[in-house]
Amino acid sequence: TSSSHHHHHHHHHNNNHHNGSNRNPTPLSRSPIAGSGSGSRSPSRSPPQVFTYTYPGWKNDRKLLLVPGPANNPLLMQRRQALYDGTVTDPIIAPLIHQTQTQTQTRGIAGEGAGEGAGAGTSIVVWNYPHHERELEKALRHYRDGKDDIVAEIITHGNTRQKSHIILASTHPTTHPILQELDALKEGKHLNYRGYRTDIKMVEKICSDEIQARERIGLMQRRQAVQDDTCIEPLYRSIQKRNRKGTGEGANNGKSESERASASAWSYPEHERDVENAIKYFLRGRDTFVQRFVKDGDRKEKAYRKKLQRICMQKVKVTSKSKAKSTFKPVTKRVPNLHSFQSH
Repeated sequence: TSSSHHHHHHHHHNNNHHNGSNRNPTPLSRSPIAGSGSGSRSPSRSPPQVFTYTYPGWKNDRKLLLVPGPANNPLLMQRRQALYDGTVTDPIIAPLIHQTQTQTQTRGIAGEGAGEGAGAGTSIVVWNYPHHERELEKALRHYRDGKDDIVAEIITHGNTRQKSHIILASTHPTTHPILQELDALKEGKHLNYRGYRTDIKMVEKICSDEIQARERIGLMQRRQAVQDDTCIEPLYRSIQKRNRKGTGEGANNGKSESERASASAWSYPEHERDVENAIKYFLRGRDTFVQRFVKDGDRKEKAYRKKLQRICMQKVKVTSKSKAKSTFKPVTKRVPNLHSFQSH
C-alpha cells in the first residue's frame, strides 16, 4: 500500500500504524490460524490487532469507520477484507459465498474452492432455483454493509424458494397440500382479476412455506371477490361506506341515497384518492394500513364539515343582517342564525 495520499492532520504515515498494530508489521498470510495464539476469543477470525487492508475502497472506509465514537466499526472493514480475500467463515453467509464460487462447476454441495468456512460436512441448502443469483447478490451486498437482519431474511426466503422449487420439480407435485388448495381455487373460482397469473406463480414459488402460501391464497380470494363485487369483509365494507360512489347494495333500503351517503361518505377534497389508496392496500393485504386510512379520512371529513359549517354560518349572518335592516329591528346585536327572526 502506498502512502501517496497525504492528510495534513496525520503526522506520520506508516500504514501499519493505521492499519493494525506495529506489533506485527509483516503482512498477514490469509489463513484462519494466523495470529490465533494471541489470545483472541475466536481463533477462526484473525485478531483485530493484526489486519492489513487491501480491498478496494479501504482507505475511504478507514476515514469513515476507524474513528472514535459510535461510527467506529473495524469489524465491518475486516468483513469487507474477508469478502475480498474469499476467506469469510461466518456461518450465515459462507455457504452462499462458497456456492457462488462453485455454482458453475457443480450442482452438489461440495466443490473446489470451498474455503475453510464452507464446512464440507455441513448440510447446506444449495440454491439453483430460477433467478436465485439476484438474491445471492442482494444478500452479499447487505452483508458487506453489515445489515445482518436483512441478510437473514433474504436467506430464509431463498431457502423457501429452493425447497418449493424442489417440490415443483418432483414427479407428483400435486400431492402437496398447498398446490392442491391452489388447484381447487383455480377450478372453483373463475379467476380473472388483474395479476392473478402472477399470484399463482407466487404461491407456487413459496409453497414449501405453508403459512405464507396460505396467506397468499387468501389474498387471491379477496382480490377475486373485489373484482366480482362480492366481497363482504367488514374492512372492505367500511371503505365502501366512505366511498361516495360506493355500491349501495342492501344498505339503502328505506333511506334515500343522499341520506345514506351523507352519513359516513367522505366529501373532503381529494377524498377519492384516499378511497383508492385504501382499496389498494386492502388488495395488498395491508389491513392495518387500511384501518389507518379510514381513521385518517374520517378525521379529515370531520374537520372539513366543521369548516363548511363555519362558512355557512358566516353566510347566514351576512344575509340575515341585510334582511334585518329592511324589515325590522333585530332584538340583539348577536345574530347566531335565522331562527332568531321568529315574529314576536
